[in-house]
Amino acid sequence: MFIGLDFGTTNSALAVAPAHGPSRLVPVRHAGETLSTFRSILYFDDEERDANGRPHAFAGPAAMDAYLERGAEGRLVQSVKSWLANPNFTSTSIFNSRFTLENLIGFIVARMIDAGEEGGALAGKMASSPVVVGRPARFVRNSLGTPDTEHDDLAISRLRDALSAIRIPDVHFEFEPVAAAHAYEASLDTDELVLIGDFGGGTSDFCLLHVGPGMRKLKERGETIVGVSGVGLAGDAFDARLIEHCVAPRLGKGTSYRSGGKVLPVPSWPYDTMRRWHELSLINTRKTRRMLEEIGRTADAAGEVEALSRLISEERGFALYRAVEAAKVALSGADETRLRFDLSPVGIDARVTRAEFDQWIAPELAEIAICVDRLLEETGTARERVDRVFLTGGSSFIPAVRALFASRFGAEKLAGGGELTSVATGLALAARQRFGD
Repeated sequence: MFIGLDFGTTNSALAVAPAHGPSRLVPVRHAGETLSTFRSILYFDDEERDANGRPHAFAGPAAMDAYLERGAEGRLVQSVKSWLANPNFTSTSIFNSRFTLENLIGFIVARMIDAGEEGGALAGKMASSPVVVGRPARFVRNSLGTPDTEHDDLAISRLRDALSAIRIPDVHFEFEPVAAAHAYEASLDTDELVLIGDFGGGTSDFCLLHVGPGMRKLKERGETIVGVSGVGLAGDAFDARLIEHCVAPRLGKGTSYRSGGKVLPVPSWPYDTMRRWHELSLINTRKTRRMLEEIGRTADAAGEVEALSRLISEERGFALYRAVEAAKVALSGADETRLRFDLSPVGIDARVTRAEFDQWIAPELAEIAICVDRLLEETGTARERVDRVFLTGGSSFIPAVRALFASRFGAEKLAGGGELTSVATGLALAARQRFGD
């Protein structure tokens, strides 16, 4: 059995491959349900402590249940992967206990393994066998658009340490788009030059490589890779545009309050933080709550500022994310939808059209286009030489994203499948190719 681990910004998954034949996901069991992926979130409850007296960490669907049941009584931690390349984030204090970034990652992965149908048997196998783990093509790029090797190395080192701490010592990394290529390749009977586009929560990664029957016997795929590239934006950045245009204006952004005889604008930084919804919990401090309470006393839009304060103090960031994500998903199949979110005394009910959404995400689409064009230019590959464009990840469903690739390569060349799981199943196939007989 060969094992692949896809630790994602939003969702994570495990897959295994036998000595021969297709790979498969390891289903996650929760409350009588069978799930294909494991939500990459944590929820800490001050009332429940582990054997060392530290707050208990719920993870994945259990964290979602605990959060929805107890809300602001606990602490929600999301999008942990997005901090891997940030040297300034090393640990956080949760109910007077300090947890490192590696601790948080370890909780998510360990709980996912425990919830998998193989349970302890899989944990034992991962402790004694090589595990292939996905990584973005680029964790981060600098202001010039070139790879930031120093921070990439930091992210890999921290992820390796996090897995080692939960008894996964033999870790080998594979680019996530290359893993998706393994999943796509399994259905081919001829060789192709393929552009893989993998759209995660925090990064969009691209890989141009040769796939097909002629490549399957190679232990290492390095010689088949023509080039890789990536940009540090994807699903979360698209969500941020919906928050910016549909949510923030209804929570006091752009309004004023009075202080010391002066009319002042409501500070913009809470709304900037709201665009990265997983960071809202970091500003849930006494200082922030006091500031918003004082502003609310003289604010022109007092109810809206109160709603903003509730969003932060009651840890409603994840609930907001779900409403935003639902609207984004709806726009992939409809010309318009409504983004609804109740935050008494304010009820958000914003009409949004696909045309508006496409306009809002145009800057992100332009960066993605530049990244793809740069990859073709750097590798000296003409567009017509690309046989297929395989798009995977949740944001690959967005019509404007697909249109970007259709305009460059032709709609007939676009392919997809297993958009939320192809990286995990491909990682297991990569493990078999690398370590099998």
